[in-house]
Amino acid sequence: MLYYTVNDGQRVLMVNKDGSMEEIVGPRRVWRKGRRFITMDHYVAHPGEFLILRFRSGEQQHLPGPCDVWLDPRKHVSAEKEEVLPIATKEAVVAYFKNDDGKHERRIINGPATFVPAPGEWLHTFSWHGSSQDADGGYRKSPNALVFQKLWLLPDQMYHDITDVRTADDAVLIVRLMIFFELVNIERMLDATHDPIGDFVNAASSDVVEFVGRYEFSELKRNSDKLNELAAYKQLVQRAEQTGYRINKVVYRGYGAPDSLQDMHDQAIESRTRLGLEKATEEQAQELEDYKLDRELARDGKQRQEKAIAQDAVLAMLRKREQSQLQSEQMRREYERQQQQADDAQRQAQEKSRQQADQQHLETLKSLGVELTPYLTQARADRVIELRGGHSKPHVHLNTPDD
Repeated sequence: MLYYTVNDGQRVLMVNKDGSMEEIVGPRRVWRKGRRFITMDHYVAHPGEFLILRFRSGEQQHLPGPCDVWLDPRKHVSAEKEEVLPIATKEAVVAYFKNDDGKHERRIINGPATFVPAPGEWLHTFSWHGSSQDADGGYRKSPNALVFQKLWLLPDQMYHDITDVRTADDAVLIVRLMIFFELVNIERMLDATHDPIGDFVNAASSDVVEFVGRYEFSELKRNSDKLNELAAYKQLVQRAEQTGYRINKVVYRGYGAPDSLQDMHDQAIESRTRLGLEKATEEQAQELEDYKLDRELARDGKQRQEKAIAQDAVLAMLRKREQSQLQSEQMRREYERQQQQADDAQRQAQEKSRQQADQQHLETLKSLGVELTPYLTQARADRVIELRGGHSKPHVHLNTPDD
């Protein structure tokens, strides 16, 4: 018991008899000698955390993790660990701080980032109107229903039902809307309003009351499509621009009516539906008759067309047959003509060859001294007349049996 041991990774304050203190870092072994030892607390902040360190001098320091602090009662009052505020893309927070001149200012931190407040800095907390759903499925806006610190810069939408809206003929309706909006200027929003959703609710209600009041109930149903156009929401668009927002679109989701008016409307719808069904049934019957007639006419036309095609095919076959026969006859005649020409040419060639042979034979006989006249007329003439004379030229007259 004469020694005090400080383990590795630990720290203690050694208090001497005169009240002075000394920080001992382990591992270490210290002689007691009437001294007291106070264990020091260790505070650790990991990533995503920060330490709030308060000093005896009144100062305050914020240390983002990773970091650690050994609490020293000689200079520290306390130490606390807090979570940093993550800010995603298209998110922002508004912080207020005191500048060097002692005046308070604000700054806007846009994501993606992590927010560690500086000493004396605090975040703006927003408290806006929020939606609450009724038992009948409608949406109503309640004050201070949305409490948050992060602003959403992405396009957003909200449901809003406007009650007790009267038409020109005093029909009381509930008009249901969906409003699409987007925050585009945070500074203007902070300077112009403390509850933009409440402003949207009031402006949209004014626009709808003004629009519906111009029409009777039957006219409103015919012109309800205009509630989908931004031109019908002048006050809403104007107020959004004043508060740093942009209204992208407004969707008309229909209307609600009292039970009595709804019953009348349902009866009218039922009557129109019944008449429409009867009309559709009759139209379908007439269309069926027209369809049958069209099919019969088409069938008759198809049969006539098939018969005409068959007749054309028979005529075409007959024409082909006649053409084939004509071509065959022409070919036969051409063949006979060519054959006759060939036979005639052959006979002429034979006759010419025979004549050439006879001529050659006679020339041979003549060259041998044969008298050709008696040879040629021998046994071939019915009468032979021989004329002989002198030097004088005789006059010869022959009478034939026909003379």
